[in-house]
Order: sequence, then structure tokens, then C-alpha cells
Amino acid sequence: MSPTPVVRDFAAIVKRVRTTSHALRELGEVEGMPLLLARIGATEPDVLLIAGTHGDEPATVEAALQVLERDSVAWARGFGLDVLPCTNPSGYVRNIRETAQGVDINWSWDRTDVPEIELLREFLRGRRYRFILDFHEDWETEGFYLYEHRLGVVAAGPKMIAAIEPICAINRDAQIEGWPAQDGVVLASSSQERMDRGDGFPLVLLRDHTPHKLTTETSTAWPMAQRVRAHHAALDTLLTHYAAQPATGADDHE
Repeated sequence: MSPTPVVRDFAAIVKRVRTTSHALRELGEVEGMPLLLARIGATEPDVLLIAGTHGDEPATVEAALQVLERDSVAWARGFGLDVLPCTNPSGYVRNIRETAQGVDINWSWDRTDVPEIELLREFLRGRRYRFILDFHEDWETEGFYLYEHRLGVVAAGPKMIAAIEPICAINRDAQIEGWPAQDGVVLASSSQERMDRGDGFPLVLLRDHTPHKLTTETSTAWPMAQRVRAHHAALDTLLTHYAAQPATGADDHE
């Protein structure tokens, strides 16, 4: 079988990131392409924003780039953010879900032979964030939805759905991707997911790096600008939510 051809220019992504005013770091290279980290704000980051985990979800990368390109940092409400604008460069340039190696980064975290995972694992070692937001897309859904995993913190999912509803349709199915859902918020069990699928990236992030992990899902059938707006509304709502919470905000259950 011949390899999947390159259809996107990653150099354009690198140029856009490097022309912003934010501190930049290269975590390493994959097939000669840098896995980039941008840091918003001068303080130690409270928030991690992830995009481009799946290479066929381009609105996630575009949304992250536009976050970096915002005119000022006032929108960040005093929070520091680490931004990974494209964690799967080889998949992105080929417009495929997996890496060029054929690996789904999200559910291969136990492997030690995947360059992208090794770079991310090294970067994340010892880091903790108040919340982690992971932009994704879903070609099957006709409406926006999100996953919310939380450990002892106040839920933000319903607020996010309310903010996004004026932008696009909401997936209000009672079950999404095999999990119970309520008004666009998927109520997945991290312990059951671990048993069913292994120790994936989302679950490692929840276990080791944050008490609040959220994943947004837009429909790939929508115009790019609409998908980007939905992701941005999710991020901005989360920042507003946390600005109103004490640093040790608590809730009574996951």
C-alpha cells in the first residue's frame, strides 16, 4: 500500500505561530516538522489548550492559531495558557486521523515507539493545570457536544453549551458515542473508559495533570468559521467560569 500523500503545507502553520508575540518552544520534531508550544501570559500557565490531535480535524488547529493571533491577552482574564496548536503534524499534512505511523495519539498512550507521544509525555511530566481543553471534531455528528471529566471541581459543561447554542446546533441525543449524555454534555466514566479502551491521552491528562479535562466536538460538515467560533466560545466560557472560582474550587463529586 502506498503512503498517504501530503496535502497540506505545515510551514504555513509554523509561520503563523512564529509571527505571534508569544513565547515559543519546540518540543521536538516529527518528520522534520516541529511540535510547537506557545505560552500566553507571563505567569506559570494555569490552562492547557490542545489542538490537532487528529489530523483530519483542521478546525481545531485553525481555532488554536486564531487564539494565538488575538490582538491582546485581555481575553485570557489573567490566566496563563500553554497552547499546543498541532500535536499531530504528520497526520495534519496528510489529512488523516492517525499519525503517518498509523497511530491514534488519543488511545496509544502506553506505547513507547511513537514520537509524538514521547514528546508530549516529556513535556507534561510534573505539570498540573486548573483545566485542560482539547479541541476536536466529529464527522458523524450534526450538533456540537463536549466531554467533561472532573474530579472535585465545579461543572462548566452546561455553561459552555449555553454559550455555544447561538453559534451552532447542539447534539441533544441521550447517548453520544456510546455514553449517556445530557443536553450536549457527555457523561463518560473515566474508570469505565480506562477498562474499555486502555490508558488513553484524555485519561492520563485527568489522572496526572488536571482535575478538569474537557473535550469539545464540532461537526466537520459546518463552515470552518462556525466551527472555530464554537471552539472559541467554549474556551472563553471556561475562562470566565474559572475567573469566578477560587483557586481550590470544589464540588462534591465527579
